[in-house]
Amino acid sequence: MATLTLIIIFIISLLALLKGADYLVDGASDIAAYFKVSPVIIGLTVVAFGTSLPELIVSLMAVFNGAADLSVANVVGSNFANIGLGIGIAALILPLAIKNKALIHEIPFLIVSSFLLLILGTDQFIFQKLGFSLSRFDGIVLYIVFIMFCYYIWTSLQHKQPKAMKKEIEDEYIHNLPLWKATVYILAGIAALTIGGRYFVNSSIELASNFGLSEAFIGLTIVAIGTSAPELITSFIAAKKGKGDLALSNIVGTNIFNILFVLGTVSIIKPIGIAPTIMQTDAIAMMALTLLFLVFATRGKGINRREGAILATLYIGYMAWLVIGL
Repeated sequence: MATLTLIIIFIISLLALLKGADYLVDGASDIAAYFKVSPVIIGLTVVAFGTSLPELIVSLMAVFNGAADLSVANVVGSNFANIGLGIGIAALILPLAIKNKALIHEIPFLIVSSFLLLILGTDQFIFQKLGFSLSRFDGIVLYIVFIMFCYYIWTSLQHKQPKAMKKEIEDEYIHNLPLWKATVYILAGIAALTIGGRYFVNSSIELASNFGLSEAFIGLTIVAIGTSAPELITSFIAAKKGKGDLALSNIVGTNIFNILFVLGTVSIIKPIGIAPTIMQTDAIAMMALTLLFLVFATRGKGINRREGAILATLYIGYMAWLVIGL
């Protein structure tokens, strides 16, 4: 495909991502206000699942096309970008305060899922053999933890909230749309994010290939950032609108979905072989940034601009290191 055509597709798909993210944030916030449910719960479920769809689509396509490395590199790179860029830059736009304690309780699931990827992806830990892969057994383990996460979210949803918290939700997230319209906004947002994300990734890959970049580099950078674009844009818009909890819960929920649901689904369908460098370097770097995020979030009950700058700088520095290593 001609370079000019790819650039046009790239721009249109980016606009679709922007509009889709806007609809998703508005719809999710209104539904949260309508049902008197914390926006954190909505962010960890509806928004997180919707924005993780591009990762699922790309990972499935990669495995069926014989590019298993790309599926894992996509998830690792996406989670890395979500924290480094999504949370980092969103905090630079507006400091992200954690007003709901439920989000603090979700972050351990993110840490556990990240550690699980390192343990299950390294065959020596369980099967006592050299190599790196995700078998169907590993996929089932990821799914079990995913079900536990969903159950926890469900019990949180069923738990009756104190009147003070309900009043806080009503004050901060004013219900403006009728329920049917808010639902349409969410569905339209997810559709735009999915379609826009797919074309954004495809055009990005072809543009990168036209400039002679390697497949490994594309997987950890172009594809990862491309599939993370919905999460990143959703978080930026949420932060700009002053919805810090939604911005944070979107990233936390999506990263959990990416590892437990996306890689769990893909490895159950077809076992995944993983390149050693992905597990020995990139996944460890992702884990380190995730732990740093945990420290920042729990210490100050939010992410301030300085901490956001640190997360973004570390991510950009790692990407620069990858470029230098080409």
